[in-house]
Parts: sequence; C-alpha cells; structure tokens
Amino acid sequence: MNPFPEYDSKLLIVVIEKHKCDSVMAEARKAGALGGTVMLGRGTAENRWLRLLGLDDVEKELLWTLLPVPLVAPVMSALRSAPCLAKTRGIMFTLDVHAVLRHPLSAPKPSSPLENTMPANCPEAPAFELLSVIVNSGNADLVMDAARKAGASGGTVINARGTARPEDAPFFGITIVPEKEMVMILSPRGKTDEIMDSIKAEFHDADPGSGIAFRMPVEAFEVLGPKS
Repeated sequence: MNPFPEYDSKLLIVVIEKHKCDSVMAEARKAGALGGTVMLGRGTAENRWLRLLGLDDVEKELLWTLLPVPLVAPVMSALRSAPCLAKTRGIMFTLDVHAVLRHPLSAPKPSSPLENTMPANCPEAPAFELLSVIVNSGNADLVMDAARKAGASGGTVINARGTARPEDAPFFGITIVPEKEMVMILSPRGKTDEIMDSIKAEFHDADPGSGIAFRMPVEAFEVLGPKS
C-alpha cells in the first residue's frame, strides 16, 4: 500500500511586503493550514496603480502553502480579514494542484466535500494566468522589459539556482549554470500569448536553451491591504 495518499489541493501564493510572511502564516494556521515555504523576491512594477498597491521595485516575500480544497476559502477569508494585515499591501492567488503526496500522520485527507475555492465575497476580477519564466541570472530585467512591451504591468523576480549536475544538463535543453532568476508575471488570460511572444522575440538571438517559460491558470486572485 502506498503510505502517501493523494488528494486534491490548491497552491496558495501570497506576495507581500518583506517581513510580513510570518504574520500571514500565523493567520493561515489559525484557519487550518499546516505550514508553508517562504521565498525572497523583488517586485518589478512600473505601473502607477501597482505602485499604490506597494508592488513596485522593492523587496518582497512570497509564501507558498499547499491547502486541501476545503481549506482554501477559510484560509483566504482569514487573510483577507486579519487585522494585522489590514495595512499590509500584497496579493494572493491560487493554482490548481493534482496528486499531492503527504504522510498520513501530517496531513490526513479531508473527508468534507470539495468546496468552491473562490470565496463568495471575493471581488470580481478578470481571469488571470501565471506566466513563469526561468532564465540565467541577470536576464530577469530583459524578460520584464519584453513583457511590458506587450502590456504586462509588473512581476516578481525570485533568485534561484540550477541543479548544476552534468546528468541534468538535458533538462528541457537548458544549460545548467549555478545562478538562475525566475520571473513570475500575473497576466490577464487574453494577454498571455502576446507577452510570451514578446519575451521569445527578446531572446531570439540567445543561445539555445537559455531559459523556459510556462503558464498556469489562476483560479482566484485578490488584493490584500488598503484598496485605495
């Protein structure tokens, strides 16, 4: 018998001001979340509206937490209404995840029926996609410049590294180097093709395998903190 049961989950990603992820995770735990992973990044927005939201070129923290489907609405509701986050600017959104494996003692499969992951009082928003671009270090600004030409308002850059093992070199044809940058761009669904084409054009003369780009549908999207 497989000791790691599979169950449907959602990945909740919160992008928020630096040093606020501990507060976010504390509120999420009160609503049933078990834990998460915090990453450091930086915003890249040039749009005035996004500056007002605090999503411009400043240091950010990203919280990634996997939630069983029935917990998504309660956790998002808890973050939306938490007094300690009322003046903290950020965004949160969910992605669909299939076949999550966890030890049965640490995360039992919920027995309650699946719920709609979009909270009932969530403000209406256009359908979004998350465009992720992984490139060699130093190229994130080129990615964002190309994305802005196609209408992207901003994104978040995460520093990362390749696995740097010779046997991994064929992975998607990417040249394995120690330092990488991952650019995450939330795009209205109708704009993603144009943004991807613009990024491909920017790297037309780059070495083969200089990076990869992939897209995922965003199921729920909300702004945290002051709305004005």
